[in-house]
Amino acid sequence: MLENRQIKKIILDNTSGSSDILTLLHKHIKKTYQNFLLFPELIDELQKKFLHFQNIQKYLKEFKQVIKRKNKLEIFFNKYDELLENIYDKIYHKCKDTLITYNSFITISNSKTVFEILKRLKKEISNINVIVCEARPLLEGRILAKNLSKNKINVQLITEAMMNEFVKKIDAAIIGADVILKNGNVVNKVGSATLAIVCKYHKVPFYVLADKSKYSNAIHFNKKIMPKEEIWKQPKKVKLTNFYFEEINKELITKIFTS
Repeated sequence: MLENRQIKKIILDNTSGSSDILTLLHKHIKKTYQNFLLFPELIDELQKKFLHFQNIQKYLKEFKQVIKRKNKLEIFFNKYDELLENIYDKIYHKCKDTLITYNSFITISNSKTVFEILKRLKKEISNINVIVCEARPLLEGRILAKNLSKNKINVQLITEAMMNEFVKKIDAAIIGADVILKNGNVVNKVGSATLAIVCKYHKVPFYVLADKSKYSNAIHFNKKIMPKEEIWKQPKKVKLTNFYFEEINKELITKIFTS
């Protein structure tokens, strides 16, 4: 039933972070909420599409409850308008005193939260330097690198295979999060756990930046297998595995900053 062109575009977006996708989804639902009143099963379909995004799951669950009481819709939309507008300032307020002591950072993939925090740090640290791991197989780290460059932040793009060499040269690692599990582990783009392990070896602090909606009651994370052709349109006898997200053990994380 999800045949609207805009909603399809949001669903098929595999290069934006969950915070970006939630913002787009919220704006779309706010404009087209009448469709969901007529066909509430659309919400169930969306929940299945965004299974690994904890913040979107919470949003859709709350929306499902609200549409049963139509008089609460305006309150719901206003709440998320304000929340999504101020969320990065709240996270920055929590992490500023720590991150401002560093000059160089490494990150991976394309996190809206990481981007917004680095933009705010730029106002405090004029010569900030950022290393971005490009994040296979869809290379969305390139999007973050371009956006940082447009904001006059010194940025260098590397492959994940180069992590070890560059971690030795930076002050701290910062990543976003798609889910923060009940056991304290964090789920983020594949490659994040490797980055955390390398940081631990070199005694480089590893920070996670995320809003509170990323917290989950789940204890386990199940990988979703994605199309293997994204890695390589391979000869038939070569086995391939492709997944986007992985779990980072809490013992590898220096601190989690939330809104």
